[in-house]
This record gives sequence, C-alpha cells and structure tokens, in this order.
Amino acid sequence: MYDRKQPYVIQEKPGKKAYCACGLTGNPPYCDDSHKGTGKQPFIVNIEEPKTVAICGCGKSGNLP
Repeated sequence: MYDRKQPYVIQEKPGKKAYCACGLTGNPPYCDDSHKGTGKQPFIVNIEEPKTVAICGCGKSGNLP
C-alpha cells in the first residue's frame, strides 16, 4: 500500500518504465502486475535520456506518477 511519506528518487536509464498506480506492488515504485483485478493500470512512461525522476510514494500527488 501507499505508505511512504516521500517520493522515490531514482536515476533512470532510457526505456519504457511502468510505475505502480495501485499501491500493491512488491517492488515499489515499479509495477509488478499486482493491480490485476483492481481496474487500475500502471503509469507507463518512456524515458528518452538518462535522468533523475521523483515518483510519488504516498499516492496523493495531484501530478502522478
């Protein structure tokens, strides 16, 4: 579940990323398909160049992921 009080700050490499939108993943902040049956889908993001990203850890951001 979403219970983190700060974002996940990650150095991402280029490529397609799937970030959890349901809060059930066992590998936060990445989707591990735990959302099956919830009606939710992961946030799919295409990272085009290496960069630092901040992914919400509480699920309450107005600008998810």
